[in-house]
Amino acid sequence: MSAHTGLLLAIAIPAGGLAVFAPAFFLLGRRMRRLRREGRVTYPAKTTPGSNDFSSHAM
Repeated sequence: MSAHTGLLLAIAIPAGGLAVFAPAFFLLGRRMRRLRREGRVTYPAKTTPGSNDFSSHAM
């Protein structure tokens, strides 16, 4: 493999991955936002009572 071919592959493979995954995640994010707004998707809290209380930590 020549240096030019290696350089071309080193640029083309990541660019191809971006071209596939960026639109897919963009569309998935839009769909999830729409479903969340409609109330069809909810995220249950996974915290225990008092776990978000940081008042005892002095700054």
